[in-house]
Amino acid sequence: MRNERVRLQPYVDAPLAQQLAAYSAATGKTTSFVVQAALRQYLDRTDDKMLLLQRINRLGWACERTQRDLELFMEGFAIYVKLWFAHTPHIPDNAKDFAREEAESRFAEFQEYLVEQFQGGRRFVDDLPREIIADEAELSRMASDAPAASEDGQAPSGDR
Repeated sequence: MRNERVRLQPYVDAPLAQQLAAYSAATGKTTSFVVQAALRQYLDRTDDKMLLLQRINRLGWACERTQRDLELFMEGFAIYVKLWFAHTPHIPDNAKDFAREEAESRFAEFQEYLVEQFQGGRRFVDDLPREIIADEAELSRMASDAPAASEDGQAPSGDR
């Protein structure tokens, strides 16, 4: 069964018509094929520019999420420092050496714990809600869903 085709006769500027004829001749594709592929790409919004704009939008969303996460961590750190100052007593001069050694020891324990947590794969940030942002698989799917033009120079729906 043959796809039904409709004849269109749009007018284009002479330089564009010359450019179309030169492109068709250079690629060995029919004028109908080139125009149909270009129209399909334009109407389906699957050209490279649109895919790039969608990707840029997703990167913008990722940047906004990163900014939100950074602000969250800054706020948490500020709260921690305020509480630390509120609950840390002043140390007399004769006890500062002992306090310094104790602080270094406790900090080393903290570092070991941090390394264990980080290597375990579990992160605090994983517990926070996230927006879903498309990845390479989604972009590839969008590109593959676009109607593909055949390589033989024929319009996808039949004759020249």
